[in-house]
Amino acid sequence: MLAAQSQFKADQVADCKPHILIVDDESFNRTLLSRVFAQDAELYEADSGQKALQIIEQEPVDIVLLDIMMPRMSGLEVLTILRNDPRTEDLPVIIISALDKNDDIVHGLKIGANDYLPKPFDIDVVRARVSTQLKLKSVIDVHKQSIARLEEAQHMKDRLFSIASHDIKSPLANVRFAEELLRQIVGTEDPVVANILDSLRTTVTNMTHVVEEFLEMSVVHSGHVEVNLTEVDLPNLIGDIVSQHTPTAQEKQIDLVIAELHDVVIADVERLRQAISNFVSNAIKYSPMNTTVVIYSQVADDSIRISVADQGPGIPMNERHKLFKEFSKLSTRPTAGEHSSGLGLWIVKQMIELQSGSVGVDCPPGGGSIFWAQLPIR
Repeated sequence: MLAAQSQFKADQVADCKPHILIVDDESFNRTLLSRVFAQDAELYEADSGQKALQIIEQEPVDIVLLDIMMPRMSGLEVLTILRNDPRTEDLPVIIISALDKNDDIVHGLKIGANDYLPKPFDIDVVRARVSTQLKLKSVIDVHKQSIARLEEAQHMKDRLFSIASHDIKSPLANVRFAEELLRQIVGTEDPVVANILDSLRTTVTNMTHVVEEFLEMSVVHSGHVEVNLTEVDLPNLIGDIVSQHTPTAQEKQIDLVIAELHDVVIADVERLRQAISNFVSNAIKYSPMNTTVVIYSQVADDSIRISVADQGPGIPMNERHKLFKEFSKLSTRPTAGEHSSGLGLWIVKQMIELQSGSVGVDCPPGGGSIFWAQLPIR
């Protein structure tokens, strides 16, 4: 007993005693347990389940020694209430029961008790088990504090990043407006002037894409992405996406071809537009001049797979595992020096999975890549 008592004392911080709540309707048991921990802990006593819950509500309890057999409200009822309350779901509870009440002990452990103590008490066992649970609680508390600090830092980072990104978008819009105005005033007959203005337009476009992707990444990390699932007219959606990317494709003499498309898919129309638009944009970026990009869909069971196939160099076998990961970049580079942040495919994956879908890529032996998103029909 002396060895166990010394160990228990060694586990406690001198000026930070644990707060132990002893709950038992028999005064003898409360007195005995109070004497065991009197010098090493701040003690609270309760002779009923109702009083125990009041003390837990009002005081900083670190561990509860809870008798199972009590009138009016049993220890198991108290334990159930504690485990159903987010504020006390992790509070260590050691249930106390007579040796011949194994069914009660098993039930208590199933509904969330951390340990049990049999009657009559073995003082060394009582001290050892309480000490173990307090150690575990200390580790859990430190872990929770670390998580809280990380979440706070992440929240602050997301807010600062969002503010900075929005502040960047406004001057970028002004620069784009100035570039358009200069084209009208100066003209583009002089090849030097035309080259400067084209370079300015490309830079502004690339920077705008970077800001938009980082803003989208911030939204995904925050967990506040709203998804509105509806029936989406797939041919109309793909037609809009192709129209949007046709001017860029024409600059590289790439044909955008819409093959067979099935009528309806269940999706968030804007998130799906974002995903397929990214696939088409990447196909144009990584395709050489005078090639074709094909968009089509296939029905399999209760889902539709929307695919974008290009005639680019394909994905190296040893780099395919990097696809759809945050900030991942491959050795394959855009064929006309276009921008790539390494975020686009990761964002696509998040957007499609939020709609109960999946994404992937097929790499035909003859070259090229087929990126696809699969979504439910119903």
